Amino acid sequence: KAGGAYVPLDPSYPEDRLSYMLADSQVHVLLTQETLQAQLTPPAETVPLALDTMTERLSVESDENPSYGAGPQNLLYVIYTSGSTGRPKGVAMRHQPLANLVRWQLAEAIGPNPARTLQFTPLSFDVSCQEIFAAWSAGGTLVLVTDDIRQDGDALLAYLKTESIEQLFLPFIALQNLAESVARQSPPEALREVITAGEQLRITPAIAHWFSQSKCRLHNHYGPTESHVASAYRLSGDVSTWPALPPIGRPVANTELYILDAGFQPVPLGVSGELYLGGECLAQGYLHRPELTAERFVPNPFGAGRLYKTGDLARYRADGEIEFLGRADDQIKLRGYR
Repeated sequence: KAGGAYVPLDPSYPEDRLSYMLADSQVHVLLTQETLQAQLTPPAETVPLALDTMTERLSVESDENPSYGAGPQNLLYVIYTSGSTGRPKGVAMRHQPLANLVRWQLAEAIGPNPARTLQFTPLSFDVSCQEIFAAWSAGGTLVLVTDDIRQDGDALLAYLKTESIEQLFLPFIALQNLAESVARQSPPEALREVITAGEQLRITPAIAHWFSQSKCRLHNHYGPTESHVASAYRLSGDVSTWPALPPIGRPVANTELYILDAGFQPVPLGVSGELYLGGECLAQGYLHRPELTAERFVPNPFGAGRLYKTGDLARYRADGEIEFLGRADDQIKLRGYR
């Protein structure tokens, strides 16, 4: 509403990482809680506000709905990724890519029907935006969850049933843990959509067992922090025919995917190459790092705009779906971190 951008800070991060993020992002205001202030060391020019101590002050503010102060090209947030060097880099995302993602999700992917969506992902990961804004845009309900439930498959399953959760976003490791709990008990009956992203989806025996006895649909999304969701694949039909390593699918609306060789030329069908992303999904770049932005966001030789060099290997299958093959630099992801 105010036209500003936010930088999410996870209190579980080491203090030196939080201090670096505060200094690098040059935030003007730090919204926090009194119990967390001791572990945060903002720069002198940053104004800390412990919202839980401001009840009286906020109660006298206007309750009128303010006009909207941001447009599609305004900065929405900066999310810091771990990267390969250990030095966090802030990915600066505009409003337009998220708006495009939400429009696509409501219109084509899952549908506009209001759903009770679990807010599973920490705010320091971009999937949280998809959970939050897609749910609200559809008129749905966002259900919060505590860390102890997130980390326990049995507790998560019980919570899904108690809260009648209908839509769920999970990284693969959490999906597998939940599937193992379902195998010991029973599926959550209200759940109708499960979306996984961030890691290679694998159809394990536990996951296959769950979806073979449930009407719930499974979606595999792909997209680095620098682009939001760029492609999607919905698994349907007989579970016994599902591939062990499902593809990442096809581009979402207003998004372009290219698989290129070392000479920046498209590779033939079935041949491995590096995946490049283009279109409305792209971030603005890396905050205060123009050289890195120019290195990773390159001019698009096939059309207007830029392409993001993902560092991921992929190839086209005969049916036109894109198959993810891993990192070109041998990085791995562990619990969502590279």
